[in-house]
Amino acid sequence: MKWLAKAALQKLLSALPAGEKLNYHLQRRLTKTLPRGRRAILDRFRTALGNFQAARHHGRPPAAPATAYEFGAGWELGVALCLYMLGVERQVVVDLRPLLNLELLNDALAKLGQLAALIEPGGASRLRPLPAEPILGQAGLEERLGITYLAPRDARATGLPAGSFDIISSSQVLEHIPQEDLVPILAECRRLLSPRGVLCLEVDMHDHFHYFEPGIGPYNFLRFSPGAWRLINSGLHFQNRLRLPDYLHAVEQAGLAVVQRAVTWPSAQDLQRLRALPLAARFANGRYRPYELAARSLRLVCCRAKG
Repeated sequence: MKWLAKAALQKLLSALPAGEKLNYHLQRRLTKTLPRGRRAILDRFRTALGNFQAARHHGRPPAAPATAYEFGAGWELGVALCLYMLGVERQVVVDLRPLLNLELLNDALAKLGQLAALIEPGGASRLRPLPAEPILGQAGLEERLGITYLAPRDARATGLPAGSFDIISSSQVLEHIPQEDLVPILAECRRLLSPRGVLCLEVDMHDHFHYFEPGIGPYNFLRFSPGAWRLINSGLHFQNRLRLPDYLHAVEQAGLAVVQRAVTWPSAQDLQRLRALPLAARFANGRYRPYELAARSLRLVCCRAKG
């Protein structure tokens, strides 16, 4: 199976000192999945716009958000660039490892500039124009876009001032975080929220190897015991396999209240596919209802819980 070969390669790369750089060059030169295409950049804008609108709608009191924080922003900081376009004045972005790639960031800037007329949310004058010249370093990123990039930085304990941010976001990152780290990271987000702030989370609960080899289906990784999955899973592309109730429980444990929830529920075909799988004991012991186990994606908007 092709996905197993990819998993083995990722396992190897994750053990090498320069594995992250090698992985980038493989995606850039061999598979050509980088830089991201126009559709992926548009998806980043939709995510940023949804976060911005959630902050205006659910903020206490409602107001245009001025500050933002994101953990796990990745190579091109796509969501942060889009929030700049929407008018956010100051942003702090952190990664556990230094991942910022200026080549990819400038490619995203160019694509967003080309797409600005298409993505304008309500009038050509409302999006802030992006710099015409490339960003050459982190100093330029902060001076010209108001974005501070901090890496390596532990999202469980950032050292940033409490109550600093009107929007905190994470897009398709939580599924790559070990379960034991979820509550500490979310509790730190709660500490960083301003009184009117919101936390916006997007989680992709598919087996990510499904995107590489669709034939295995979105639930293939639920077949493996914890020991077998440890052999397959890698630090380079870690997948925690958590399901919908696990994320909702972590949010509650962190002292956050959900004010908006959107779940992509399974289709009848998804449920049939799931029933046909020889599930590992962890997923077959009745801990999850079928719809919870097969939920495909989750979007949450959270505020600080009262009390």
